[in-house]
Amino acid sequence: MAGVMLLFLLTIVSAAKLEVQTTKETFEAGENITLKVSLLDDSNNPLTDTVEIRIENAEKTKSIIKTIPANELITLDLGQGATHGYWNIVASYGDNYANGIFTVEINEIATFKIDDDKLIITNIGNTKYTKTIQIIIGDTLGIRNPDLEIGEKIAYRLVAPDGDYNIKVTDGTTTLEKNSVRLTGTGQAIGALDERTSDRSGITGGIAPEEDEDLALMNYIRKNKFIYIFIFVIFGAGVFIAIARQFKSKQ
Repeated sequence: MAGVMLLFLLTIVSAAKLEVQTTKETFEAGENITLKVSLLDDSNNPLTDTVEIRIENAEKTKSIIKTIPANELITLDLGQGATHGYWNIVASYGDNYANGIFTVEINEIATFKIDDDKLIITNIGNTKYTKTIQIIIGDTLGIRNPDLEIGEKIAYRLVAPDGDYNIKVTDGTTTLEKNSVRLTGTGQAIGALDERTSDRSGITGGIAPEEDEDLALMNYIRKNKFIYIFIFVIFGAGVFIAIARQFKSKQ
C-alpha cells in the first residue's frame, strides 16, 4: 500500500505543470518584483505546495534563491546591486522547470552631499554613473564628469578665496543647494579639486583652459603661494634695509 501511495505521489510530481508570470514585463529600478508561479495537475487544478525559484541577472552576477508558495502573488526585493536589463526566473518543482523573463529599467542617479569643504558624490543607480555635473560656487560655474561604478563614491575639495559661498550642484535630475559654505583657498582660484592621483578632469576659475585643470588649479595655488612668500621676503628685506640705513645715519 505504501508503495502504491509513493508511486501515486511521484506521478503527481512528474505530471505537474509549472508557469511563471510577473505582473508586468518591465520594472523600475529599485521597484519590488511581483510574480506568481502556477502549479497545476493534469486537470489544470491548482496544487497546494511550495516551489523553488532562482532569479538572476543576465550577467549572472546577482542571484536570489527562494522557496515560495505556489499559485500566490509574491513580492520580492532584488536588493542593492540590481543591475538594469533582462532578468531570468527559473521555477522548479521535482523534475519540472519553467522560465520567466522581466526587465529592470536603467537608472543613472547619484546623491550629492556637502560636508565642510568636501562635495561627495555617490552612485546609487543600477548602472555606471557618467553624467555631467554642474557646480556653481558663488558666481563661478564649472563642470565635473565623474565615472563611478555602482555604489562607488568620489569626493571633491571645494576651493575659493577665503569666504562664505552659496553652492549649487546639479546633473539635471538631482540638485543640491547649500548656502553660506565656508571655503578657503589661495589667490583667485575657484574650483572643485579631485585630490586622487587619477581622474584629472575638473572645474576651475582663472585657469588657462588648455592646461589639465586639476593640475592647473594646484599649480595656480602653489604659484600664488610662492608669489606671496616672495612679496613678503622683498617687503621684509626693504624694511630691514630701511631700518639699517636709519640706524647708520644716527651713528
